Amino acid sequence: MRTVRTVLAALVAALLLVGGLSTSAGAGSLPKRIIDEVPPKTKQVSYNAFKLKGTVMEPQVDGTLLPYANQKVKILKKACGSCKWKTVKKVKTNDSGVFKTRIYAPDRGRWKWRSKVDHSDGFGNTKGKVWTLYFD
Repeated sequence: MRTVRTVLAALVAALLLVGGLSTSAGAGSLPKRIIDEVPPKTKQVSYNAFKLKGTVMEPQVDGTLLPYANQKVKILKKACGSCKWKTVKKVKTNDSGVFKTRIYAPDRGRWKWRSKVDHSDGFGNTKGKVWTLYFD
């Protein structure tokens, strides 16, 4: 009786472990949106302001891309390498999935910028490229 109970407990523990691993792997395997951005270093607007322009597209099963129209894109900033990303702005895309905003360079030091689209409609969190702005 005791061996049956031990074997049964080991079997239940193994099933729970395998089930827990499969659900955590499934949560991270959502498809990502595509964020295509123009480098802000080429688009200086004023002394310390640069224009960040990007397009967000959603890949479909048949291989086509649909624009991420009239939805929110977060603009994140990081002041140092060990600092956390902070949401600075929330901008909306237009009908073509294009977003535009100004990002700034500090007088001293470096700031890192990134765009992010949160998970929704079966797509996972998508992060854009990291851009570092500074003056020499």
